[in-house]
Amino acid sequence: MPFTPFHLGPAFLLGEIFEKKISLISILLGSTVVDLRATYCLFAGCRPLHGPLHTFLGATTVAFLLSLLLFSQRKWLQRITDKLKIEQKYSFMSLLAGSLIGTWSHVFLDSFLYTDIRPLWPLPNNPLLGLVSSGAIYLICLLSFLPATGIYCYKYLKRH
Repeated sequence: MPFTPFHLGPAFLLGEIFEKKISLISILLGSTVVDLRATYCLFAGCRPLHGPLHTFLGATTVAFLLSLLLFSQRKWLQRITDKLKIEQKYSFMSLLAGSLIGTWSHVFLDSFLYTDIRPLWPLPNNPLLGLVSSGAIYLICLLSFLPATGIYCYKYLKRH
């Protein structure tokens, strides 16, 4: 996991680019919730650190469950995004699309970095491991915040 909050940069950027099509909240939550088990294992000492949630199959399951949860809270979420001047519709499909993009992007980014990740489980290999340096992955994650913030501020000021 690039330190979990780093995943928010690419998720925020994708959420801003596709604001009217997918749920920003679901993409942001999806990009971080995958690390719940890894965080627990980090402190509890269980191994492997990255387990079944760091596979595309596990991430898909998490995305579906997250979408169901968020769909059940859509009225509350709509009030929040209305106050933030974010144009969102909380259909199940927009929540599922955002959750899938968030969880899959998390698995994709982590797959370049960690030897214990099997993104294409049940296949035993990780074809992405080492193809991009950890420094480049962190830089991409960090720098994604800049255009995302710029897009958000532009849209906010335009609506305000």
